[in-house]
Amino acid sequence: MAMARERNLVTGATGFVGACLTRALIDAGHDVHVTLRAASSPWRLAGLEGRYVAHQADLRDLAAVRRAVEAARPQVVYHLAAHGALYHERDRAAILASNLLGTCNLLEALDDCDDCTLVQTGSSSEYGHKAHPMREDDRLEPRTDYAVSKAAATLLCQAAAYEGRSVATVRIFSAYGPWEDPSRLVPYVMACCLRGERPRVTSGEQPRDFIYVDDCIELLQLAAHAPAARGQILHAASGRRQTVREMVETIVETCSGGRLSAEYGGEPLRPDEPTTWVGSIERTNELTGWRPRYDLPSGVERTWAWRRRFAAQAA
Repeated sequence: MAMARERNLVTGATGFVGACLTRALIDAGHDVHVTLRAASSPWRLAGLEGRYVAHQADLRDLAAVRRAVEAARPQVVYHLAAHGALYHERDRAAILASNLLGTCNLLEALDDCDDCTLVQTGSSSEYGHKAHPMREDDRLEPRTDYAVSKAAATLLCQAAAYEGRSVATVRIFSAYGPWEDPSRLVPYVMACCLRGERPRVTSGEQPRDFIYVDDCIELLQLAAHAPAARGQILHAASGRRQTVREMVETIVETCSGGRLSAEYGGEPLRPDEPTTWVGSIERTNELTGWRPRYDLPSGVERTWAWRRRFAAQAA
């Protein structure tokens, strides 16, 4: 996506999607600033040293966030910092403070940035369970602390948009790709393939809407620059129902040439799994022209190519 050089501030730059976005912005020639907490692990930003400006700022600390914004003077802020998306992150107070108070502090710090656009990342979990493809105007029925905090943060950003701020929200569905957390499904199954081991997974019947991370990055940047996206909620989704089994089978076929097979039922299902999980992308397409470029096989192939390079470099 070609665009004029601009100053960007990225929160959550050491996370999965945040790191991929940071890399894309740097590769495009933009001035990139990132917020880092003292406890941040920058392994996903390896090789980028000296190509971005880091500001030590925990989003729960309003004064620190203000200092970062004043120093960066951003034209676009991409807000990806979040806590609670990983299954082991269960501290309710930390989830609410990071996601809700952190978003509140960021909005407060941007009060004097009249020409700055904020792109907030939401989550498909804000909707809860739906029997139909999730639409951007569906009623929010979050079922976890993380989902509640993300829904509340989205509403805060929507309120700011009603007040005239340049804000857009991109709700991300089941993103996968390079730099994803090793505990997640795709990296785990690929690691098994590298070792020649059968992956132990659930029955695989759980529905998902998998979206390759580069497609998410493209939509985030469109949300920042498409006038029709201002004040809107957009969906980073494939628009079609998929299952965990479909993903596992695609990985095994791609990464082992069918030599390995998964051990289905080797792991228990998590509680409260939905029967349907898919995002409608028609309105997002109408507003921005965006549609995902990568289907499941091509996204898995790109992820596998990166995974082999990363493993070789680590060795």
